[in-house]
Amino acid sequence: MAQKQEYKIRLVTKEYLNSDTCYLGFECPGIASSAIPGQFVNISAGTVFLKRPFGIASVDKANGIFYIGVKIVGKGTSEIAKFEPGLTADCLGPLGNGFDFEGYDNIILTGGGTGVFPINFAYETLTSLGKNVTVCEGFRNASQVILNKPGYVLTTDSGDTGIKGTVIAGLDTLEIKDPSNTLVCCVGPIPMMKAVGAWAGEKNMKCLVSMEQRMACGAGICLCCTVKVKDDGPDGFKNVRCCKEGPVFDSREVVW
Repeated sequence: MAQKQEYKIRLVTKEYLNSDTCYLGFECPGIASSAIPGQFVNISAGTVFLKRPFGIASVDKANGIFYIGVKIVGKGTSEIAKFEPGLTADCLGPLGNGFDFEGYDNIILTGGGTGVFPINFAYETLTSLGKNVTVCEGFRNASQVILNKPGYVLTTDSGDTGIKGTVIAGLDTLEIKDPSNTLVCCVGPIPMMKAVGAWAGEKNMKCLVSMEQRMACGAGICLCCTVKVKDDGPDGFKNVRCCKEGPVFDSREVVW
């Protein structure tokens, strides 16, 4: 795992993907060269006191740039979405454990909402390694579709584009030929990850989920991002820190 560090990052590219979501590229060779899919960064949000966590969406190692997606949902994300190229910010990263693809030749990547950003990083990494990758993405409607590439399985709740229904409707169209050699990775809303984990379990496939908990410090000190995982103790579960022991967990270990 890459060692997290505090960096001063500089915004170099900014693009709006739709009315409330932008794609930002920050210059930081330290993060760009060491991050792995599933890890995240904590970025200072202007006048807002606490940094905000973002899954890494892509890296350009040659130019020392990493990318994140920002959906405006509150004061912190609104502040960061106002950043313009040339602005600098404090950033802690890369954080978390990331996805472990070792031992699998076939990977099914499933993303919903802002979960498609870390899924994009995983897709770029896996295709560069020559893995057999299938991507299934789910959105509320056509206006929310972002980072969707040709060949992806696309679903929308409204049915105005792609397959009508949740990502499960898209996953059900896949032909699974070698479940023991197939890994499912999922990032998105809790109900979606729970459903995808159950779908994978029914087909005897391992599923890794990246939990998107609210965070504060990102360093495992404040304990506000805990996740319940199964345990042999008297309670049957224990609390672990999403930012340190996660954010990626085996779906079978999570107490949903």
